[in-house]
Amino acid sequence: MNSSVLEPCISILIVGYNSNAFIGDCLDSIAHACADISHEILLIDNGDGSTEELVREKFPDVSIVQSRGNIGFGPANNLLASKARGAKYLLVNPDMVLPSGSIEALLQGSRDHPDAAAWGGVTTNAQGQPDSGNAIAMPSILEFFSVALGRSLVGIRPIKGAQSDAPVSILSGAYVMFDKAAWDVAGGFDERYFLYCEEVDLFFRLAQRGYTFWRIASARGHHKAGHGDDVGAMRLLYRAAGTMEFTRTHWSRPGWYLAAFLTWIAAIERYLAGRLFGGFSPRLKAMSDGYRLVALKPDLWRYGYDQERGLLSKIGSISKDDL
Repeated sequence: MNSSVLEPCISILIVGYNSNAFIGDCLDSIAHACADISHEILLIDNGDGSTEELVREKFPDVSIVQSRGNIGFGPANNLLASKARGAKYLLVNPDMVLPSGSIEALLQGSRDHPDAAAWGGVTTNAQGQPDSGNAIAMPSILEFFSVALGRSLVGIRPIKGAQSDAPVSILSGAYVMFDKAAWDVAGGFDERYFLYCEEVDLFFRLAQRGYTFWRIASARGHHKAGHGDDVGAMRLLYRAAGTMEFTRTHWSRPGWYLAAFLTWIAAIERYLAGRLFGGFSPRLKAMSDGYRLVALKPDLWRYGYDQERGLLSKIGSISKDDL
């Protein structure tokens, strides 16, 4: 139950973005999953305000943090965390549905592995199988080469922690619980990241400080929208920028340049495949349309989220004809 006086066991942080289709099921599931757990729920709306309006009307126990517009996933969670009172922060996407026992399983995981900084659940797809969000790994030159050759390692990488608890290098930001003390040591998310790779950066920095992270097999969560193969142009553009921000920040300059080159090669291949064969395959046509900006305008994303040269400084130059 939410508590306005006692310090809650856990603070649940939700960043909404035009999430009306999902948020009701998400909050209903949290109520059942937290029936015997002292908790608070904090929500911020990065979208058009409709999610906040719906939640305010139908879920009065949820604490709404005033929106500052679309400030990005990381900055929004940092703002929520600054208002939270629990010893644990549970980040939940608004399209997650958590079954009974799932949050208690995470808390038990934190008791079983008390030296860790974070504990994550297993996110599942519509068929109840672990989705690709469980296969996130640290960026590597091998992965960049694999994508450039047409095959990402994500699709073939075994998912650690799906059957039994296991230490992992990264947990999905869609469903992950952080220890407040570790979060504070790292300073939360790096707010230079607007979208994509912000959790990769946070786990990288925590790992540098010696922290470990565990995936808890029994802490399942259904990801309704999920980590699917969406090839929307803006989504792919933000993903490229987020990845470049990480490599630009944490890799050597030659490593960053190589990562950018391989990202561009991968985009060119996918763009041309659709241009050549899209008439025979709607999937290839959609892929080509999605990768068009990444392939043809690398200056939009290769500097990541650099304040002067990065994507956000150039977003206004993208026209409807580009999409």
